[in-house]
Amino acid sequence: MTINIIHFIKDDIWLLTEHEFPLLKATFIKSLKIVLLAIQDFMRDLCPLRASALTLYTLLAVVPVIAMLFGIAKGFGLEKMLEQQLLEQIPHQDTTVLKLIGFARNLLEKTQGEVIAGIGVVVLLWSVTSMIGNIEDSFNHIWKISKGRPLSRKLSDYIAFMLLGLVLLILSSSITVFLKTKITGLSTVIALPEFGESLLLSALSLSPLLLMISLFSITFIFMPNHKVAAVPGIIAGVVTGVMYHVLQWLYLGLQIGVSSYNAIYGSLAALPLFVIWVQIGWMIVLFGCELAFYIQNYPSYRHNHNHTFSEFSFALKKIVALHVTYLIVKNFVNLGKTLTADAIALELLLSKAIVQSLLDFLVASHIVIRLKTEDGDDVYLPSVDTNKLTVAFVINALEQCGQNNVPNFKQDPVFVNMLNNFGQWLETSEQNRLLKDI
Repeated sequence: MTINIIHFIKDDIWLLTEHEFPLLKATFIKSLKIVLLAIQDFMRDLCPLRASALTLYTLLAVVPVIAMLFGIAKGFGLEKMLEQQLLEQIPHQDTTVLKLIGFARNLLEKTQGEVIAGIGVVVLLWSVTSMIGNIEDSFNHIWKISKGRPLSRKLSDYIAFMLLGLVLLILSSSITVFLKTKITGLSTVIALPEFGESLLLSALSLSPLLLMISLFSITFIFMPNHKVAAVPGIIAGVVTGVMYHVLQWLYLGLQIGVSSYNAIYGSLAALPLFVIWVQIGWMIVLFGCELAFYIQNYPSYRHNHNHTFSEFSFALKKIVALHVTYLIVKNFVNLGKTLTADAIALELLLSKAIVQSLLDFLVASHIVIRLKTEDGDDVYLPSVDTNKLTVAFVINALEQCGQNNVPNFKQDPVFVNMLNNFGQWLETSEQNRLLKDI
């Protein structure tokens, strides 16, 4: 039974096509595939290691970030409300939170009292942008994006992101207090039964969960340097928020190892618990990012889940390269259109990761070129005259891509001449046709 389940998850499920099943079953199969893809890439992208790095950056930047939040909140007279909200968001860690708030206030006082200026604001901005920049780098890696935001956009986007987070924190606290007051008053006026009032007040206790879902959704949508659709970001935000809330509830409820930590660390017992909490939190966030990626890009990844381009034999690489180049040439010559990696992946029923790796190979071989559209999408078209793009031309370009000389290695002329003769034979063969004519 166990072997059958493992075999189904590893192989059989990837052979199923959703449209062959009823809606409910198709949704389950699609959801299971997305979760499996996210788990697989969670390990492949070294997310636990990245979570450890982000934990370190968090510990280094948490005081400047809180100081920045308090500096902004102070301008609006919302210091007390922000402090209360932070304590509510991290229950049973009051000692740690109060110490962090105290450090942040000391940092603010040393930067010029009432106004954060000069070197103080530079240090704070650098700490905040560095911290959020590392988060963006992790998200970009998951989204297969090689370039992050330019510095000018980082400053504007990151500060806007912090302001939005602060507004959500304040609004969450204010709305909760407002609704509790109104419900209490309403129950008096209309004689609402006691269980009804309790039910409504219990519903309000979900506000921290809704706040976390909102913050995660916004993070998944806006943090990567890529256009992320709202629906994948929100779905991933809901899943991540629930996971984070459940894990926090279990962890704080069980209080694993509290007594032993007290015996070892004394008054500093909260510190290792806080570090563990941050580490697990970042692992959940990165898993949520993986979910958002695969929800948005599912059509391009539902096949060949367990293969990578580097695993292909060179013969298979040449065959797939000819397929991809053929599609690009045909669309360019016959329709005057360019193709994206997504379109090629859908046409060939390959994962986008494989197609993207191959396109990078073709670009490096100077067979195709990559251009950006106004929407920021990468499109591909032939880099040479299509009247020269033969089967032999493509294969020769692929074979010549990369380093062709090694110091101190003497190439035997016999082998070199043999390979050159093979190449000439291929060029004069009847099978060496122009791709546009196939």
